[in-house]
Amino acid sequence: MRNIVLIGIMGCGKTTVAERLSQELKMPFMDTDALIEKEYGPISRLFERGEEYFRKVESQIVSRVSSMEGVIISTGGGVVLREENVRSLKQNGIIIFIDRPVHFIVNSIDCSNRPLLKNGPEALYALAEKRYPIYKACCDYHVVSDNDLSHTVQRIMEILMKEGFINPSKTYK
Repeated sequence: MRNIVLIGIMGCGKTTVAERLSQELKMPFMDTDALIEKEYGPISRLFERGEEYFRKVESQIVSRVSSMEGVIISTGGGVVLREENVRSLKQNGIIIFIDRPVHFIVNSIDCSNRPLLKNGPEALYALAEKRYPIYKACCDYHVVSDNDLSHTVQRIMEILMKEGFINPSKTYK
């Protein structure tokens, strides 16, 4: 079975959506940022060694989880910055871009524990503008989030039904 891969800017809800999909579909989920922290320590500490170092570590984790089958993968916001990551994730996965407007994100996240946002929420607008075309280019499906993650999960479930991940005759939570 193929993987379900969630991409999007930090704070767009990838991990929360992955958790809900995991419960609904009875599939395991992997959060690449959580795996990085478990194996290498806090992401903020990794960034102290430079963003390039962090991206190298991230690529190692992405390569590992991409080789699994039948998992939901929540990725870090910058995972798409390396083509090797996108190739790995696409090999055995369907990539869904969760597009949540930045003004919603800014009001719901703590920027102080996000290394790329240490200079404030304005940095998130710049990141989103830079990364948006990359997310669009590498996704199989683009889901615009209206800030209600239940709607986002429902839309993704519809996509997964269309893709054959879900049996239409079965009732999901």
